[in-house]
Amino acid sequence: MRVRTLAACALALLASAGAGAGEVVGRVTLGVEGARLADLGPTVVFLESLDGPGAAPPANRAVLRQRNARFEPEFLIVVAGQIVRVANDDTIFHNVFSFSRPNDFDLGVYPAGESRSVTFAHPGLVKVYCSIHESMNATVLVTPSPLYGSASATGDYRIASVPAGRYRLTAWNERLPAVTRVLTVGANALRADVALGGDSP
Repeated sequence: MRVRTLAACALALLASAGAGAGEVVGRVTLGVEGARLADLGPTVVFLESLDGPGAAPPANRAVLRQRNARFEPEFLIVVAGQIVRVANDDTIFHNVFSFSRPNDFDLGVYPAGESRSVTFAHPGLVKVYCSIHESMNATVLVTPSPLYGSASATGDYRIASVPAGRYRLTAWNERLPAVTRVLTVGANALRADVALGGDSP
């Protein structure tokens, strides 16, 4: 009987924890005549809590690989405070670095089969290069929280499991000015459409 009671309490706690979580869905449109969002590179929508400290960064390490004298992926999203493992899967030496302050770093020269790690502590855009191979470059977007979603080719995005509260929503594309707005998330789905390069609806 006691085991059943404890199990019931645990299920109730899990249910109550998820009860306050909602989601943010919407579409990012482009207010630039003659241009298509899909042609402008990755578009990301992310949330930052206005009610205090948000969720901790993921414990798992993101991975940026070097293969065939290229970075894979060329665009990577991580969360502020998350560790990124930079693996050399190539047959040659590489030296990975960035001048993007305040997330600038230099991992030094290291051979095939080795990896080095870097922690991106601050939100923002990080341009990554190899000092040995000028053609190598990657872009890392560091978001302020794990609450983000990538827009599809049609601009649709979804951010799931959002705890109830007030947030600053940011729609980001490297080639356009970011658009922000404040919203309040409850237990249900909240729609937030955003226009880049024009006025938000």
